[in-house]
Amino acid sequence: MRVFGLTGGIATGKSTAVKYFKQLDPEVVVFDADACVKELYERREVIEAISALAGGECVGGDGRLDRDVLRGRLFAESGLREQIQSIVHPLVRKECLASLERSAMSVGTSSFIADVPLLFEGGFDFGQDANLVVAVRRETQVQRLIMRNGFDDVTVQAILEAQLPISEKQKCADVVFWNEGSEVVLRSQIQRFIENKYR
Repeated sequence: MRVFGLTGGIATGKSTAVKYFKQLDPEVVVFDADACVKELYERREVIEAISALAGGECVGGDGRLDRDVLRGRLFAESGLREQIQSIVHPLVRKECLASLERSAMSVGTSSFIADVPLLFEGGFDFGQDANLVVAVRRETQVQRLIMRNGFDDVTVQAILEAQLPISEKQKCADVVFWNEGSEVVLRSQIQRFIENKYR
């Protein structure tokens, strides 16, 4: 079983890449760090720890995290972002390792891919064979965030500043999937990777 880390930046097409990995190799197991964080945000102990750091305004009347308020605070306050990441990231890594262990014990698993947005920023090492990056130009990220999400310029810049620039992620990558073209082009890159380097 091959083990990979997969990352990119917001609006680079990482989710599309994951979709093609699953289509082209039905035996792949993908660990989704974003989905893991969403589940962790439902845990009482995590809510209480975040509330203690960020204040009660991040918790709604139903006792659950108000993710929109929290997201705004995290993008605006780097110190708070680092504190909360220090709580959440070790838990995500623990869940990733548990998923990796289960996958290694499964006879049919061809490979394991951990889809982690902050793979490099968080020093997320789980014994992977290689790190894969989905990349576009920064200008493309900005355009996609404005058109797809309706964010204003200030929000876009705050989001991008919170992440390592794609150009830096490319330097850390073992393999880069360039996603400036159509989805067909991205799919063909992934297919070639699976055929040539995956096995």
